[in-house]
Amino acid sequence: MATAEETDLRLALFPDVHASERLLKWRPGLTTPTTLLLSSGSPLPASNHLNLLVAQTLQAALEPSTRTNYGYSIGIFIRFCFDLGLCVSQIFPISEGLLLAFVCAQAGSRAKKTVINHLSALAAWHETWGLRWHRFDVVDRALQGVGKLAPAHLPLRPPVELSDLLSARLFLHNTTNPLHAAVWACALMSFWSACRLGETTVPSAAYFNPARHVSRAAVGPLRTTSDGAQALAVELPWTKTTRQDGMTKVLSSQAEELDPVHALRWHLSVNSLPGLDSTATALFAYKIRAGPGWRMTPLTKVTMLNTFSEALRLAGRPTFSGHSFRIGAATYYWHRGASVDEIKLLGGWASDSFRVYLRDPVLGLAPLQQRFGAPSSASQSL
Repeated sequence: MATAEETDLRLALFPDVHASERLLKWRPGLTTPTTLLLSSGSPLPASNHLNLLVAQTLQAALEPSTRTNYGYSIGIFIRFCFDLGLCVSQIFPISEGLLLAFVCAQAGSRAKKTVINHLSALAAWHETWGLRWHRFDVVDRALQGVGKLAPAHLPLRPPVELSDLLSARLFLHNTTNPLHAAVWACALMSFWSACRLGETTVPSAAYFNPARHVSRAAVGPLRTTSDGAQALAVELPWTKTTRQDGMTKVLSSQAEELDPVHALRWHLSVNSLPGLDSTATALFAYKIRAGPGWRMTPLTKVTMLNTFSEALRLAGRPTFSGHSFRIGAATYYWHRGASVDEIKLLGGWASDSFRVYLRDPVLGLAPLQQRFGAPSSASQSL
C-alpha cells in the first residue's frame, strides 16, 4: 500500500483530469528538464514560458481524439505500474525492463496496433515534457511476439444499408421533434456523401469550432442537374485527410423517403431561430427548450448515434457504430457498379484504403464477372 507521502505525490503528478488533458496536466516523474537549450547547454531566457508554449503547440498538433486516446494509454501504463506496487521514483525514467514488462503483459489480450498506440502515447508524453524517450530494441522484438499472440480479429463492422435507414425513419418523428429532424438529415448526408460522423457532428455540445466543424453557412444554393435532379454542395472546412483544405460534399435528390436534399432543407427550416448566425451555428444544430423559449445546441456524435440506435432498436434491428455509415456508402456504391475511382471521388478517399470497407464481395464482384465473363454458346458459334 502506498504511503501517505507517495499518495500525495501521485495526486500532484497525476491529477484527476479528463484523458484529453493528461499530456499537459500529468507529469512523467519529478525531473522535467527544459526542452529549449542553447548549444552551450544553457536554457533559453524565459524558458519556462517558452517551454509551456512548446508543450501546448506539440499537443495542438494532435487531433482531439488522439489526445484523448493517448491520455487513456498513459493511464493504462501508470495503472500497470501502480498494480506492480511501484512508487513514482521507481517508474521514471522508464527502464528497459519496465517497458518490456508493460508490452509483454498485454500479449495474448491486445492487438499489436493497440500496444504500439500505447507506446506512441508514452513517446508523445515525454516529448511534450522535454524528456528523452527510449523504446529499446528488445521492445521492438517483443512487439513482433505481441502480433503473433494477438487474439482473433473482431468481426468486421457491418454497413448501414438502405433498409436500415428506412427502418429507423419509421421511429424518427421529424415533423414534431427537432432532434429527430437533425439526426435524420445527418444520417442521410453521412450515408449518401460517405462522410465520417466526425465531419457532420461535433465532439461536444460545448465545443463548436467553425474552422473544424461544418456550419450552416457551408450549404450552397439548390441547383438542378441536366437530368432534372436537385443537388447542392456542402463545404466541409476540415477533414481527416485534407486537414484545413476541407472538401466539397454533394447531396442529390433520391427516392422520397431517403432524399438527403429534402431532409436537410426540412431540418434547416425546423431548426431555426430569428437572428441565427449561420457562420457560428453547426450544420445539424437543433432546438431545445430554454425556459419559455428555445436555444440551439450542436448535434454531437454521441447524441446522433444514440438517437439513431434507439430508432433501430424500436424497429427490431441491430445498431451500428458511427463508421458504419461510411462503410455502408462505399459498399452501396460498389454494389451499384461504381468503379474504384468513382467510390474514391464520392467518399473523398486519397488512396485505395477504402477497400477495407467493402462488404459482401459476392454482390460486388459477381456483376463484374458477369460483365466480362465467357460469352454464351450462341455467341461463340457466330
